[in-house]
Amino acid sequence: MARTAAPSELRVEELAARAGLAVDTVRYYQAQGLLAAPRRRGRTAIYDHEHLQRLDEIRTLADRGFTLAQIAALDAADTDPLLRLLAGQRAVEPGLDGAELARRTGLDPGLVQRIADLGLIGGAAIDGRTCFPSAAVEVLSVMARLIAAGVPVDRLGELALRHARQVEELTDEVIELYRRHRTSADREALAAEVDQLVPLVGAMVGAHFQATLVDRAARRLGSGRDRSS
Repeated sequence: MARTAAPSELRVEELAARAGLAVDTVRYYQAQGLLAAPRRRGRTAIYDHEHLQRLDEIRTLADRGFTLAQIAALDAADTDPLLRLLAGQRAVEPGLDGAELARRTGLDPGLVQRIADLGLIGGAAIDGRTCFPSAAVEVLSVMARLIAAGVPVDRLGELALRHARQVEELTDEVIELYRRHRTSADREALAAEVDQLVPLVGAMVGAHFQATLVDRAARRLGSGRDRSS
């Protein structure tokens, strides 16, 4: 049933009733910075339709699986250029759920779910479904090719998980290094720097990994220690 038009002025009890929330919940959202402070008329707090719309937005995001901390981060990303950049790079595609990933990569849906459970491809809840970033397609496509080449699924998962943990540690060190040596404190400038540095660091790590893989494979084959031949 459509909600009747909100009056221009609402007391907290009226706001809570229209939003279907407890008064304490409204005050908690306000204390957490999720809801703007009301206008004051003497000792009376006055809310309006924008506060009601904001409560509807919080409820919608919460129903989609977002925590209050994530909702606050989304708000910050709206005004902070650096957070906006990072949020955009880790955003998921609403239609890219597990079934769609399986269809695009040819992997069994159960295997896709196992890989997602390991935390290897990210993901976030949208309308009751777990959806993934577009980069997950590339990751799973590579894994599908390795499986087709004869790499055991379980062993591949173990290696991928170990690699992911090591990458997380390396990434934390890179972020700390950048934090200490960044050239600007301006958030717009920082966003521009990060936009350039992220792919460069990724390319550097990827190139080193590939070179190391080729070098060590050549050594094993050359020394006759490759027992598969």
